[in-house]
Amino acid sequence: MDSKTLILDVLRDLGKREAIELRAGAADLDGTAIIAMERAVPAWDKQQDYTGWPVGSPVADEDQVWTLITPHRAADYEGRPSTLRALWGLTYTKDATRAKPWVDPAGQSGMYMTGECYRAENGTVYRCKQDNCVWDANGLSSAWEEVQI
Repeated sequence: MDSKTLILDVLRDLGKREAIELRAGAADLDGTAIIAMERAVPAWDKQQDYTGWPVGSPVADEDQVWTLITPHRAADYEGRPSTLRALWGLTYTKDATRAKPWVDPAGQSGMYMTGECYRAENGTVYRCKQDNCVWDANGLSSAWEEVQI
């Protein structure tokens, strides 16, 4: 085995271990902590059996981080986390440098809380000034402040 192959194997093993550790402890973390460890968040897989995953386990999909609400087999459902909001919750961060694009809340799922941030299409980052916000800065400008990064 050459050095490059060995190094890649070691890095893959470390990445798997980090992902498993994050999954095991994610229920005790807030969105800011989960998104800070985003490199360890596995990609959502439409064939994955999530029935053995703990509630709160994160996945990455469509430039967002989602957390498991209801363990399930993904193949049994048509859609992805953004369209299966009873199964997946949206995760936000208070770290403006890691803000994700805006996603419309669905009912109580995905409401922004005080301090949580999003990145607008033009790249501007906004921080929420109130709890339970369902409008972006264009829809309710009084609920948001622009953040300089």
